[in-house]
Amino acid sequence: MVVEDRNAKKLKDMIALEVTAMFESTLDFAQVACPEPNFKPLRSKILRVGNNCIRNINKCIDDYFKVEYKAPAEDVVEVKQAKK
Repeated sequence: MVVEDRNAKKLKDMIALEVTAMFESTLDFAQVACPEPNFKPLRSKILRVGNNCIRNINKCIDDYFKVEYKAPAEDVVEVKQAKK
């Protein structure tokens, strides 16, 4: 796998996690606010829209972007031996 493909996959996975978390929270709120017979159709529509959103973003990334991941700054960890 080419590094660019790996970077694009990392971005797509991050987006999918965030969008999925958003529509899961939306479903939780909707379940509380919406009576049971109406909840199932609402749930399917929210899931469909959320998954379509992820697919559309992924297609846009593939078609229009070159993704380059730049890792956050390095963390320096200093280890000192404890005094005896």
